[in-house]
Amino acid sequence: MSALPRPAGEHPGSPPADPARPTPEAIPATPRRSREGDGDQSPPEDLLEGLLEHLRGELAVWIEQENRAGRRPGDAERRERARAVIADWMLSLAQHRLVIGAPMLDAAAEERLAGAALAYAFGTGPWERFLNDPDLTDIHINGCDDVWLVDRRGNKRRGEPVAASNDELIEQIRWVGATLDRSGRRFDVSSPVLNMRLPNGGRLHAVMAVSLEPMVTIRLHDPDLARLSELRGSGMFDRAIESFFGAAVRAGFNIVVCGGMGAGKTTLVRSLLNEVPPQERIITVEDELELGLHHYADLHPDIGVLEARAPNVEGAGAFPLEALLRECLRMHADRIVVGEVRGPEVLGMLLAMTSGQDGSLCTIHANSTAEAFERLTMYASLTPQQFSRAFTYRLVGSAVDFVVHVEAIGGTRRITSIREVVGSTDTHVLSNEVWRPSPGGWAVPSGEPLRAEPTLRRLTEAGFDPALMSRPEGWWDR
Repeated sequence: MSALPRPAGEHPGSPPADPARPTPEAIPATPRRSREGDGDQSPPEDLLEGLLEHLRGELAVWIEQENRAGRRPGDAERRERARAVIADWMLSLAQHRLVIGAPMLDAAAEERLAGAALAYAFGTGPWERFLNDPDLTDIHINGCDDVWLVDRRGNKRRGEPVAASNDELIEQIRWVGATLDRSGRRFDVSSPVLNMRLPNGGRLHAVMAVSLEPMVTIRLHDPDLARLSELRGSGMFDRAIESFFGAAVRAGFNIVVCGGMGAGKTTLVRSLLNEVPPQERIITVEDELELGLHHYADLHPDIGVLEARAPNVEGAGAFPLEALLRECLRMHADRIVVGEVRGPEVLGMLLAMTSGQDGSLCTIHANSTAEAFERLTMYASLTPQQFSRAFTYRLVGSAVDFVVHVEAIGGTRRITSIREVVGSTDTHVLSNEVWRPSPGGWAVPSGEPLRAEPTLRRLTEAGFDPALMSRPEGWWDR
């Protein structure tokens, strides 16, 4: 049985400290619950704070010991350990209250207290209410009391403070990194940046020490938008483009999706990949896991998920995207997908596209389909080989079939342009913009035809109806 947490400096032989009083070294303080109107349904906040302080401290020490021993305890093991710690704490609480003659908690109150502690310990605490809001896409925390929320219509509003001080916010971030990431990531002065994927699929970036105040940026994804029909229903594209996308994926064309931050690139790639026939083997490579294809096991029974690894505090153990891409070529993948290309890994991606992995996809930051070619060329120049621009243009021209641009317009994510790559020279990539931006910004047929051979033939064989490109205004009204 573990002893109750004691205030700093208390002698081990002293009577046990009251667990209702949080100790000075408590890890992030739990936000105070309003008791007004709660009745007996909420656990006493002072007891919850004491239990959380003890639970988080015990778990942090245990996780660190496991990591040093080369073990990476999973979620089930962590929860089992947490339940044991809670049980010991509750027993110590009951014994302490019996000794001092304080009222005992009934079974229902103990169950509520234990359940609340587990919920906070395996969540993000004060941020959880934001993460569970299906209307939000972004959460910006600039210090403990400067919180901004962005909804799916692009509207921005202030949120409630998440901590009483910046030190408390840092402890919250540290706890999230240590417990919610599968490898237990550090966050301190020597490791002032934290990048990780949250259990709900969101992406978290946090920074301290090199910023005026600790900052957290969280990007949330809509799990309900996972099929092309759902994206069409949301207004991202019309039925002609939906038909084209499905056929392009089934026909095995290599596609680059470009756009700005928060434009919907990852959402689009996820939906495109969910059109891949289930018998095909997909390998995804990402900096932080965002695509989440492993959540669609019925659609992708044969899938491999790879995530880049940053170096440890000694500067060793890094496994970057370009190294993962080299390994992909040995995994007999039908399709290789790179979550986001933004550096030397572009070479591995382009080589994979030209090495038999037809139907591969990647995303890139670019403001238009035309600019995407220059971005790819610039990234290729960052490789150790420092290939010439002429070589890169030729490589892009032979590897990429289509470039798609997505943009947030008036709070709605829309496809604005689709460009077919038809060749290359030593000075540029040759392409035709087959869907162009309309005056309103959304994509409409440009009048430029798709190449009859092999593009149109392969698309038609995969189910695309070329007649859908006959309306200059598109099918946005139908």
